Amino acid sequence: MSQTMTSSLLKTTMIVGDQSLDVADLEVINFEKIAAKDPVEMAKLLKAAESTGFFFFSFNNELSETMSNYLQTCYQNSEGYFTKPLDEKMKDFREDVDRGYKHRPGVESYEIARDEQNSIALPTPFAAHAGTTNDFIDICDTIVRACLRSLSDSLGLGGSSHLENSHPPEGPSDSGLKFVSSPTLAYTADVPDSTHTDSGSVTLLWCEKWASQLQTKETKEWLWIEPKRDCVLINLANYLQNQTGDRLHSPVHRLMQPSDGVEDRHFVSYFLRPTC
Repeated sequence: MSQTMTSSLLKTTMIVGDQSLDVADLEVINFEKIAAKDPVEMAKLLKAAESTGFFFFSFNNELSETMSNYLQTCYQNSEGYFTKPLDEKMKDFREDVDRGYKHRPGVESYEIARDEQNSIALPTPFAAHAGTTNDFIDICDTIVRACLRSLSDSLGLGGSSHLENSHPPEGPSDSGLKFVSSPTLAYTADVPDSTHTDSGSVTLLWCEKWASQLQTKETKEWLWIEPKRDCVLINLANYLQNQTGDRLHSPVHRLMQPSDGVEDRHFVSYFLRPTC
């Protein structure tokens, strides 16, 4: 393993299977310290938000264990849901909104909107674990709001400029918990281009397998993102970049696979989106 610098971002060379991967050395920031407004941790968060736009949150043992248990249920529900026949899943399709079931070649998703989490009937197998799913949505929302508050405080955005003002905790919301199935393909060369930035404010992502790449801000080099156990990967999105005059960075990223071969991959993500 070796480290080199690509612009302001360190990268590490790691051997995964029979592949040598260039991996982004992303900042790991403690959530509890951010929630407690620890100045050192807040400075780390601001630096990461301004440079790469990607970073990890780690958690204390109690919260980490709780989230790990919730995630295993989420992964099991996701696997059960996406193995159902397509015509059954299409009953959950909803036109012109992110929520509900979506399908495109190689990728399926199902999203539960935060403002509907207690008011709609979930499909099987999510319905059997509705309490766990709703608790997990609440934890995700707590995490992204702590991130917003920290960034607002670090940038001196008070009063009407505070970033949380566009994300009221009550009432209508486009935020939601999304489950994604994106199996690896037989040949890496067949992976469709998914290069994009996120349109919302803050994205949380859990995936136990190698699946994500970021493009560096200055050199445009593609680097892998290591799946870290007991952490959540976070990236900022377009709304925060626009609201801060490009001071905060919404990074370009994509789904990818490191090698040929067929394997199930399931993602659990939470999208914080502005309401105004």
